[in-house]
Amino acid sequence: MSAIDVHSHFFPREFVQLIEREGGPDGAGVRRDEEVPLLVMPGHPPVPLVPEFVDPEARLSYMEARGISLQALSLSPPMVYWASPQLGVRLARAFNDGIAELCAAYPDRFVGIATLPMQDVPAAVQEGERAVGELGLRGVYLATSTNGHYLDDTRFEPVWRLAANLGVPVFVHPTSHMGEAVLSRFHLFNTIGFPTETAAFVARLIYSGLLDRLKGVRVVLAHGGGVFPFLLGRLEHAHRSRRELRETIPRPPSGYLQHFYFDTVVHGDGALAYVVRTVGAERMVLGSDAPYDMADDDPVGRVRRLGLTESEERAVLAETARRLLGLDGAASGELGRKP
Repeated sequence: MSAIDVHSHFFPREFVQLIEREGGPDGAGVRRDEEVPLLVMPGHPPVPLVPEFVDPEARLSYMEARGISLQALSLSPPMVYWASPQLGVRLARAFNDGIAELCAAYPDRFVGIATLPMQDVPAAVQEGERAVGELGLRGVYLATSTNGHYLDDTRFEPVWRLAANLGVPVFVHPTSHMGEAVLSRFHLFNTIGFPTETAAFVARLIYSGLLDRLKGVRVVLAHGGGVFPFLLGRLEHAHRSRRELRETIPRPPSGYLQHFYFDTVVHGDGALAYVVRTVGAERMVLGSDAPYDMADDDPVGRVRRLGLTESEERAVLAETARRLLGLDGAASGELGRKP
């Protein structure tokens, strides 16, 4: 059975070289005083550039060892949002060009997800059109917020509209924003902050009304949707109990699940079983978070331990991702392409 991993990260050579040459004024660069070079970008701990991050052959070996047939390659926080708008555009183009080149060299093993310079929304729309329309990337990849502004902010609606019009999914990864002072120690920005950021983003997006305006939006959530599945019952109760919430959107929060997909990176069989039971196997896609140290080292095995039916297991491991990414030769949109 094939396995398609929708959540993995890669740094093309051109992207890293551009940061090393021009990222200094923004506090970015590559530190080479360690055994393994460190990619430094503001707002995130330094990333060791181990071979799996930068070498396609090393990545393929990583995939083979874990039974992964194909990976969707994307950038990771802090994305390119730390840079000046001008450099952000160039970084996004370098990343997208590098990923497209890699996918062309290994068409049966990799697909690309575009990064966008969200600090300049018109430029982000232009780059999204180029990355999907010209380079053939299969979706766009955004962080939950850009410089303190969450994705439900109306300034970002042109990007959502673009994704809906193009019929491609939006992969959303949390970034550090909420509760930074409280979560600054013990890696809590990641273990607690990231799942909480995702839940806040989902609730804000639902209550913003954007999903009522743009029917074709499809969102893939990292880390099993964070704590959102565990809070869905509480959100439902609040919607029933609070008139101002019922007046804001026409459906309860569960009525918007059709727009969301959830990856499997939750690091616990029981937690993953709960997410599947809450949102449905048809809304789940395989994820690894490779090759970060927070990656699930056996994502395929974790799915297979859940005791799903054969059809459910096929859906989680590959079939839903295949439809989302447009790999079956048909239009990728299940909800249609019209906003």
